[in-house]
Amino acid sequence: MSVVCNCFGISEEEIREAVKNGANTVEAVGEETSAGTGCGGCQSRIQEIIDEETKK
Repeated sequence: MSVVCNCFGISEEEIREAVKNGANTVEAVGEETSAGTGCGGCQSRIQEIIDEETKK
């Protein structure tokens, strides 16, 4: 399991699932999973995952 958000221990899989459920912004992913709402260091990676998932 690849952890993207170290502050809250949120995995890439959890973020991808949130995007599949309609979270299509970094803020929306944060609201659903808490990822990106701590130090913010993972927000660029969250955006990359959103971009990857929405291109499918």
